[in-house]
Amino acid sequence: MLQKKTLRRWNNAVHRDLGYFFFGMTIIYALSGIILNHFKSGDFKHPDYSFSQKIFTAQLPPPGLSEKDYVLSVLSQVGERENYKSHVSGKGYLNVFIHYGSVYIDLNTREAELQKKTPRYVLKEFNLLHYNSIRKLFTWYSDLYAVSLILLAITGLFILRGKNGILGRGAWLTAAGIIIPALIILFYR
Repeated sequence: MLQKKTLRRWNNAVHRDLGYFFFGMTIIYALSGIILNHFKSGDFKHPDYSFSQKIFTAQLPPPGLSEKDYVLSVLSQVGERENYKSHVSGKGYLNVFIHYGSVYIDLNTREAELQKKTPRYVLKEFNLLHYNSIRKLFTWYSDLYAVSLILLAITGLFILRGKNGILGRGAWLTAAGIIIPALIILFYR
């Protein structure tokens, strides 16, 4: 009886301490996973950025104004002057590059289009971890996290006793949790 109590205590302590230690990582992976799931289904154009578009009429360039000064005056119309990076001109158009975006100007019609992408700052960093873009040290940490998730799952099976434990209601829930993903794999293969 003493040995059984000791095993239960160790089981609960491992489950509790791993749960506490990896709480933050679990939240990061869960939120990032939700975003990445919906990115794949088309709810987002990109998981790390949001995109916006604005169409406006550009001012005519005053006589004698340099091309760069004209570009800067058009950027002033939409509040992007300080974000100027460079521009390219072609026959009848200007393409202006700004920080996180661009402005296309049709010089014949003066129609202009501002396209911007804005970083989703917290989610972008979460996705960076989820993609494991950092490598090396984080790879070892994420491997430790994966092994800990396995231990959390196994130790979680033995926390409760009796009719709600693994020999009662827990067995049915565990079986359903295994069968549902298996059926999804079979049907969508």
